[in-house]
Amino acid sequence: MDKLKEWVATPGFQKYFKNTGWLFFGRVFMLGISFFVGAYIARYLGPSNYGLLNYVVSFVGLFAFLASFGVESIVSREIIKDHSKKDEIIGTAFYIKLTGSLIAIASVFLVSIFITKDIFTLGLIWLFSLNFIPQSFNILETYFQSQVLSKKVVFAQIISNLVSTLLKIICLTQNKGIFWLTVIFIIETSVYAALLLFSFRKFGNHIRKWRFNKNIALSLLRDSWPLMLSAIAISIYMDIDQVMIKNMLGNEQAGIYAVAVKLSEVWYFIPSIICASVFPAIVNAMKTSKELFESRLKKLYFTMFWISFGIASFITFFSYSIIKILFGVQYIGAVSTLQIYVWGGVGVSMGIVVGQYIIAKNLTKIGLLNTIWGAILNVVMNLILIPRIGIKGSAVATVVSYTVSTFGIFFYRKTRGHGILILKSIKNFK
Repeated sequence: MDKLKEWVATPGFQKYFKNTGWLFFGRVFMLGISFFVGAYIARYLGPSNYGLLNYVVSFVGLFAFLASFGVESIVSREIIKDHSKKDEIIGTAFYIKLTGSLIAIASVFLVSIFITKDIFTLGLIWLFSLNFIPQSFNILETYFQSQVLSKKVVFAQIISNLVSTLLKIICLTQNKGIFWLTVIFIIETSVYAALLLFSFRKFGNHIRKWRFNKNIALSLLRDSWPLMLSAIAISIYMDIDQVMIKNMLGNEQAGIYAVAVKLSEVWYFIPSIICASVFPAIVNAMKTSKELFESRLKKLYFTMFWISFGIASFITFFSYSIIKILFGVQYIGAVSTLQIYVWGGVGVSMGIVVGQYIIAKNLTKIGLLNTIWGAILNVVMNLILIPRIGIKGSAVATVVSYTVSTFGIFFYRKTRGHGILILKSIKNFK
């Protein structure tokens, strides 16, 4: 306990705590609004239409890896290493992401033609895929986080979320359907991008200074290609379950399952925020000493495990009441699925830290192998379990695949010692 108090009192902790605090405040504020609006949308649409909406989002999400090329985390690391080249680094990354977005949209158009026979569903998929273009500017989010300036990101998130929330309320009160809700998703992303650009300019920066550097592009792609392939696997085991359920069990079961997923993942912003905020400290610690590097990681693992364990326990115990109050009796069938799915959050939380370690040590190939195995396992288990036990089978597949993806580092000589460090950190904060 004394060591914990000493760590909390350090200037470094205070700096990153304030940065994390802004991120945390922003996400809690947004969730406090958007989550209840989302629950209202689910009630308004009903399980069948809600299942269709989530199918569209999940289907397009399978192609998200093409729109990023996995460069975000690498960009953060490179800016921290050499801030003087930020315009070339950001500019190069932006053009990579923009090119990837166009490829992703074209891929969605092509694949959906063969997968989807319903014209309305096909139109929604094509429309939602346009969201990839404004997402190219999200590279500025990575820049602000690398400079421990998360206040700017939070400002953009809150304003864009408020605009989206207002439009959704208007949409529902005017009895508009899924089409207009899909349009609002694109508007929200566009507003967020515009606000990030505004904040970027306020710091004396300008996109006119962005330059594409071939050497930087090759360097980013060389380091990020394993992350991009990892993103493919992540997209598969994050979104494929809802796509498979819709195709195998129909829209209604997809809608009920979507409620379990939403409630299980609503708190995932906590580990994401903490890791995004302290990543600069972890990279800097690696430059200083191995002991400091491992000490900070152990503290992070301890924090992540017990936060996720506590939240999963709470949701499991109160799952029936939570679903009945927020979504209504039409979604009560999601209770047992939620009680299973929510435990995948433990693996997700620990996996986010493992991902930070892998990036910091440039062991992205191992991260790639872990996520590939997790994705394969998820698809195979879904194919076996969904026909037998329905949406609960998909929840089981998700929990198992998340756990395998995280603790797969035990299978590699280079990372086995780090796996042991993880197990030790769960017991002791020191």
